[in-house]
Amino acid sequence: MPKFIVVHAPLPTPLGLDQAVPLLKRMAGAMTAEAYWIESWCRTNAEGKAVQVYCRWDAANPQIVREVVAKHMPEMPVEGIYPLLTIDSGDFR
Repeated sequence: MPKFIVVHAPLPTPLGLDQAVPLLKRMAGAMTAEAYWIESWCRTNAEGKAVQVYCRWDAANPQIVREVVAKHMPEMPVEGIYPLLTIDSGDFR
């Protein structure tokens, strides 16, 4: 299945992990066979709170990811969705 990186718009208010957990659980429950959230990375501020989020998805196409995120996590608007190639350093050891 194709892989995508979802770049979310910068958050208006930084989020701590305790604030993010309910959103993450909601997104985990919204996955389908055609759009599956794999993991996320967060750019953080000096306090360690997320200010921007990047998510890796496996999906049939980027439009399906956009629809799932818009429906189930409207407070995290999407700035862009891009095809992703992953390279693991372990492959070169």
